[in-house]
Amino acid sequence: MRASALVRIAVITLVAATTTLMAPAAGASPSPRTTTGSLHWEMSSAGRLSSGAHLSSVTAAGPRAAWAVGHESFDGVPEGVVLRWNGKRWRQDPSAGLPRVSYWHSVSAVSRRNVWAYGWSQTEELVAHYDGRRWQRVDLPALPGGAIYGFSELAAVKGRIWLAGDHRISTNVKGRWRTTDFGAGTGITDIDARSAADAWAVGGFALVGQKSRPVALHWDGASWSEVPLPDTRLRLANVYAESARSVWVSGHTSPTGGDGYEPRVLHWDGRTWRDVTGPVEGLAPQALSGDGRGSVWLTGDPTGWEGPPVFWRYDGRRWARVPGATVPGGETQSYNVTDLAPVGHTGRHWAVGSYELLDGQGGADSYEFIERSARR
Repeated sequence: MRASALVRIAVITLVAATTTLMAPAAGASPSPRTTTGSLHWEMSSAGRLSSGAHLSSVTAAGPRAAWAVGHESFDGVPEGVVLRWNGKRWRQDPSAGLPRVSYWHSVSAVSRRNVWAYGWSQTEELVAHYDGRRWQRVDLPALPGGAIYGFSELAAVKGRIWLAGDHRISTNVKGRWRTTDFGAGTGITDIDARSAADAWAVGGFALVGQKSRPVALHWDGASWSEVPLPDTRLRLANVYAESARSVWVSGHTSPTGGDGYEPRVLHWDGRTWRDVTGPVEGLAPQALSGDGRGSVWLTGDPTGWEGPPVFWRYDGRRWARVPGATVPGGETQSYNVTDLAPVGHTGRHWAVGSYELLDGQGGADSYEFIERSARR
């Protein structure tokens, strides 16, 4: 993929403006807790790939099956990586048929025998499907005017997958693609689905000469429709669809005349949006997920970025700040958590991203990490 094209996609995503609500939801805690008792994060794998490694997406099909995707680098040349969890340890996926790409960007599992991944090389983009035995390449339809899919996100359910990015969402059913174009200025940043007839996507609209607005889209099984959000200050980044009457979105605002971020978390109850941000502070939300039972995890880049991972957990009543795990040994500088995924219905989650390890000569190298929430 051309570097200029990647920059274009990144800029479109960055300027997508979205919303916040000012009234706090009932039950939101007025002050944070710094721990949830026995709940903590533990490192599962780190630093096993080459320098320059980064994981961008993770998905699980139960306690004994999970996949994480990203890339590593050899002499400055990126190479896509797919890691697989077998219930005991992470290792590079040995399954036959996996296409070679420069970057794997997104992965979504329906089951142990139905997994989808999206990636690209310098000259092509593709989706790969795993059927429990081998991977198989799935070509993407050409976009008008030579456009590219770019930093698109996958969501897969039984019978349908979606690939969302820039101002388009493409869906595949029984091998046939259909693309919905939302027009120039619209940037889709995340997508989540509960079933073939219930999915959500978020992003924003920003175009010169027109008023910016947040964008929240709902798929009803036949088409996408926009669900209005009443404020334009928030830049939406993530969506988590818990049920038909419980959808969570997150993003951030930038303080006027100041540095840092003001995170926001909103909840949809099937009729209205409410601000449930509560005490969450000090990060730009980058990943949002839940366990399907009312608990939600939020993470992202902390203000200043340097330091250990930052996680916030909402249990339906209040938020708690839970420190992330750090890599033992060496001197790490910063952690970048890029994705979260529930481990079935166990209440546990996977988190992936990258960290920087100081080289002792004034520089730093990046490596991948995977950690998991647990109880002591």
